[in-house]
Amino acid sequence: AHTGTYNAGYLAAARRPVAAPCEGRVLVVTTEAEDAYIYKGHPTSFTGSATTLTVPLGAIIKEATVAAFSDAFRGGAEASASVHDAERFVAVVSPHPVSFTYEYNQLKNVGFAITPTAVVSIDVHVLDAGGVIRWQKAYASGAVEGPSYMLNTAPQEEIVKVTHKAVYDLMAKVASDVSAQFVASQVPTAPEAR
Repeated sequence: AHTGTYNAGYLAAARRPVAAPCEGRVLVVTTEAEDAYIYKGHPTSFTGSATTLTVPLGAIIKEATVAAFSDAFRGGAEASASVHDAERFVAVVSPHPVSFTYEYNQLKNVGFAITPTAVVSIDVHVLDAGGVIRWQKAYASGAVEGPSYMLNTAPQEEIVKVTHKAVYDLMAKVASDVSAQFVASQVPTAPEAR
């Protein structure tokens, strides 16, 4: 059994600030229960199938969401357990974990090396000032792979690393969609003639 932790260094390694960030600041809303969500399970691969990994998925999702929106919006992002001061933000985003699997993929390398792989799905809500859902979409990362290795004394840690990357990459896609769907569309338009 191995217990992984949220690691700011792993998240920093995955970050890619966008070249032209969107204007404004984003509020990221997650509940205390979601922040405390812990995944515990076996890999889907035969390799390592007798092992169990515990990952603080809730903490990783919260931190990666704040990081991804900070990298996409000039004003950054702020985390909160509830919607507040909504007028200060261009968007209020609430991510919810749906599923997570991981594997030590040895088949890809004809048994000579192992490729740590993680797959995460997150349901994302954009809320209005009253906390009501305005928009909802499910996002799936697909198989996100870390560097392959021959020998590793802490293979579970490679899964934790690639999990940070998978969640950040997914939330960077969400940040791009939110900026396109909501922020870019909030340009004032002339009132219609009657």
